[in-house]
Amino acid sequence: KTWTDEEAAAKLASLRPCKDGKLITVRFDSTVGDVLPWSFVPAQLDVKVVPGETALSFFTATNKSDKAITGVATYNVHPPKVGLYFNKIQCFCFEEQRLLPGETVDMPVFFFIDPEIMEDPQLRHVNNVTLSYTFFQTDMDYDDDDEDDDEEEEDDEDDEREGVVMQKVA
Repeated sequence: KTWTDEEAAAKLASLRPCKDGKLITVRFDSTVGDVLPWSFVPAQLDVKVVPGETALSFFTATNKSDKAITGVATYNVHPPKVGLYFNKIQCFCFEEQRLLPGETVDMPVFFFIDPEIMEDPQLRHVNNVTLSYTFFQTDMDYDDDDEDDDEEEEDDEDDEREGVVMQKVA
């Protein structure tokens, strides 16, 4: 679930860790799409939180290619029903991420588990949650691949010359 700034501010202002809340372990998982030459790993494997408590974690991504690449992350929460109560306040998955060749960045995810999870009888037994991200490539910067551009320019010049010749002949 994502919120507007006003909703987030109001919710965060009233958010408190549950006094009798059980400790939930949030495990982090990360993968990259087949064509994306990035490494992408959680900075820590898990964090323990009580419903209503905020947590900040980081993931580290490195572009292993010699080109600038833009990617976007999708996420899921397991067990799926916990996703109703898992709230991301800030997340790198909200926007495309552009990494320069060889660049490494740390990307935050700031979240909490809504205290209302304590009232859900189907989730009373849940002590472990997995937050998984998969990064996919959305584009690649081909700026330093000028061969194709040069060929197109040469073709255009040839066409212009032919046009001039045709005009003279006609």
